[in-house]
Amino acid sequence: MKKYRTNVSAPRTPFLWSLLLLWTLSAVNLSCETEDDTPPPSAYVAPEPEPVTEDCTFKIALPDISKGLDFECEGPEVSFFGEKDGSISLEFVENPDASGINTSERVAEYIQSEGVETWAGLFFDLADKIDFSEFQTIKMKVYAPAADLAVLVKLEDSSDGSINKEVQSKTTVANAWEELAFTFSPSDSDTYDRMVLFFDFSGDKAAPTTHYFDDIVMAEGGEIEEPGESGEPSTAPSAPTVAETEVISLFSDAYTDVLVDTWRTDWSDATLEEVSIADNPVKKYSELNFVGIETTSSPIDASAMTHFHVDIWTADAEGFHIKLVDFGADGAFGGGDDVEHELSFEGFAQEEWVGFDIPLSDFTGLATKEHIAQLIFVGAPSKQNTVFIDNVFFYNIDGVSDQPIGPAPEPSIPEANTIPIFSDSYTNVADTNFDPDWGQATEVSEMDIAGNAVLKYENLNYQGTQFAAPIDASAMTMLHIDYWTADSSQLNGYLISSGPSETAYAFEIVTGQWNSVDIPLSHFSSVVDLSDIIQLKFDGDGTVYLDNIYFYDPPATEPSVAAPDPSVPGADVISLFSAPYTDVPVDTWKTTWSVANLEEIDVDGNATKKYSDLNYVGVETVGNPIDASGMTHFHTDVWTADATEVRIKLVDFGADGAYDGGDDVEHEITISNPEQGTWVSLDLPLSDFTGLSTQAHIAQIIYAAQPAGSATVYIDNVYFHK
Repeated sequence: MKKYRTNVSAPRTPFLWSLLLLWTLSAVNLSCETEDDTPPPSAYVAPEPEPVTEDCTFKIALPDISKGLDFECEGPEVSFFGEKDGSISLEFVENPDASGINTSERVAEYIQSEGVETWAGLFFDLADKIDFSEFQTIKMKVYAPAADLAVLVKLEDSSDGSINKEVQSKTTVANAWEELAFTFSPSDSDTYDRMVLFFDFSGDKAAPTTHYFDDIVMAEGGEIEEPGESGEPSTAPSAPTVAETEVISLFSDAYTDVLVDTWRTDWSDATLEEVSIADNPVKKYSELNFVGIETTSSPIDASAMTHFHVDIWTADAEGFHIKLVDFGADGAFGGGDDVEHELSFEGFAQEEWVGFDIPLSDFTGLATKEHIAQLIFVGAPSKQNTVFIDNVFFYNIDGVSDQPIGPAPEPSIPEANTIPIFSDSYTNVADTNFDPDWGQATEVSEMDIAGNAVLKYENLNYQGTQFAAPIDASAMTMLHIDYWTADSSQLNGYLISSGPSETAYAFEIVTGQWNSVDIPLSHFSSVVDLSDIIQLKFDGDGTVYLDNIYFYDPPATEPSVAAPDPSVPGADVISLFSAPYTDVPVDTWKTTWSVANLEEIDVDGNATKKYSDLNYVGVETVGNPIDASGMTHFHTDVWTADATEVRIKLVDFGADGAYDGGDDVEHEITISNPEQGTWVSLDLPLSDFTGLSTQAHIAQIIYAAQPAGSATVYIDNVYFHK
């Protein structure tokens, strides 16, 4: 096999800050010129003689990425980092599988031995800074040993490694060529002239691996517009239930916090905002690569604690790492007695609060816990995620409360869609007896939890609820119950109609937190007459707290009737999408840079656009820009069951008809809290688009929504009119 080994030396430059060394290397945000494990300049390795092929003599050269890198006749001079106890090599070799999408003769072979860092990789300089104005995607063919391995492309300014951007992709096949895409944006142009590659990024480096890569090229696709950001929570996390005497809290409304020097060290790579979610203080880390939290001046003695807890909410993080660092008895970083351990989490739920209760015994490298001075959070994909943080504390499991400290989640179903039995959020049915004498051993009481009424069933064997009059729930579809228990091992709920006729529902028991359960009434309807419910019953054991008991029918999630027919005369309309009119050409109703799903559906016999998982979507008429200079209004009908905000942007590309040609103008209008569950006709005066100083070459309409990435919006009757 023909091979060419590139020069792999790199200078050794000591770090100015030892603290920055420890973490920045582990999070891979250090300029590749400052790696401490690369050989000194004197360790230069001379290249092997240049092999001659039939067509060319292979040589080392600064690559011009605009022309692509195919490694047939030349390759870059590369440097490695993160060898640690292992080794890294790169050679240009014969294609191991010249078939399918890659039949080229020569490719790059990258080998990592066991013992390298999880962030080990290579870098090489480029001939010029990359221009993303025309093409925003870098594509690379990869031949990997396994599927689901992370491949990270990081671009840097070679003179200042702190100026960088990272994009991650994952392999989908093993031992076969595939093409991975890494999307950047026009705003990244003329910034980066160094490429850093990581194969099996953050993976298990316990065994040697070989990756091949080839054909690094610029391609179409990318982010023409960059509106919006990932979503955010609308509710606060559940209040902690551990007794305060058994807690060391860094950040939680439920406790008194200890002193924290900083929630974002100067060596962090993330943006921190102090925000309020449902009147609850929360830390928001956006563009999160890694962030350090320090208690150096007052190290935490967690030797009597058993667990570490944190609540996180994210719409886009696929991985989350937590590192604890103990500085030792000397209280100094790098003093010789430091210990640390990092845990990684994947597969957690998105767009809801997730609580991590981690035994400190899982931090196996944390041999001492008396002087914890650093907590480090890492998000993945790097710098492409936003994470909200709350309730950060250490605790002793013996202090877990035997009753809820905070209230159950507040219901979100409109009262018109409910029959409330017991809830502070609604007007409950009258004169219900929550403790009829059925000979039970259960002790029933009503107590206050954080200003919220809760039913307490102590020493539960069985317990009934008697309605003053039968309840007709035949128009409802669900029964909702919130429960909390510290010690119950079984809990069943029953609906009872005249006869009596009853059927049980077995709850899945989760202790120490409020659990929201939504039970389809179809579970009971084969036995129970839903139009004649006279009683509820629970049986089980232990002590159980109940709240928010109600029947409901969820609001519609999609329209059942078409949008209203427009009444504007056709002669006064420029229609993009409306059945009563003749539509002008539209290039696309979902550009490649959109973040949404589009379906063409029929609603009550009328064609409708459905955008789900909507962050933002672009509609383009670049091929035939719209001259709306004679129009006065922009009209669109929208229907949503969940969007709390809808934004509409109009973009005029100017006389040159080109995006970013220097004469573009645009304006966005926000519709807050649009009415849900019904068609809303938006007839917006063009004069309200104050930034749209010209209207003769409109080439883009952009719809956006909140919560970003999870809203569903239906669109019809899109037109300009006068």
